[in-house]
Amino acid sequence: MIYFYKILPFFLSPLGIVLIFLIASFFFKKRFFLFLAFMVLIVSSNPIVGNYLMQKLEYPYKPIPINTLKNSDAIIVLSGMLHQVGDKNYNIYEFSDPDRFLGGLDLIKENKSDKIIFTAGQMPWTDNWEPEGLILKNKAISLGVPKEKILVTENVKNTYEESIAVTKLISNNSSIILVTSAFHMHRSKYLFENQGFRVAPFPVDFKYGNFKSSILDYFPHHEALKKTSIFIRETIGRIYYKLLY
Repeated sequence: MIYFYKILPFFLSPLGIVLIFLIASFFFKKRFFLFLAFMVLIVSSNPIVGNYLMQKLEYPYKPIPINTLKNSDAIIVLSGMLHQVGDKNYNIYEFSDPDRFLGGLDLIKENKSDKIIFTAGQMPWTDNWEPEGLILKNKAISLGVPKEKILVTENVKNTYEESIAVTKLISNNSSIILVTSAFHMHRSKYLFENQGFRVAPFPVDFKYGNFKSSILDYFPHHEALKKTSIFIRETIGRIYYKLLY
């Protein structure tokens, strides 16, 4: 089922739609479909469009000063920031984006809780990898976080499973500081609150860039295409969880 959830958004993403139009053009021999594919690609890869959609996705979250947060029962750091590089002879784990991990470390070092929980994200196609939470635990210990303050959930595949797994480590009426990417916070907060947690969001990994526009914003860019794709995937996720939970 996880494969279905991961594959479905592709067909609603810009590249998926472009692919559908190209296939339609091939079978129906209509240039109109080529024009549509071209327009979808141009619009979805425009930096102005990508930045606007990301701003909407991250709203209303903004960076939060740590000293404004109240102490909580636990700090929860969601998975989704590591990848493996190397080969069968030697491989290591590297950060795709360390902001979630670093945000969690800042909170625990500022004594905003006496425990930090890393979720053990692991997909079926990465079952030969060490679960992410265990890697982050070891990294946190190496950076000075006391071992007794760190907990790791059972293996999980998505945000819903993360919210369930945390209830097995702490009471579901606990107060928590939830650390995840700003674009992912809306859905994550909803799911954790559904479990009964009192959630204080600590958004990180902001994708919306607060900068002056330039002539480059009118040229297609792969980062803009990525932002548009994230917007579509995350919107689908929000609708799905709202309907089911």
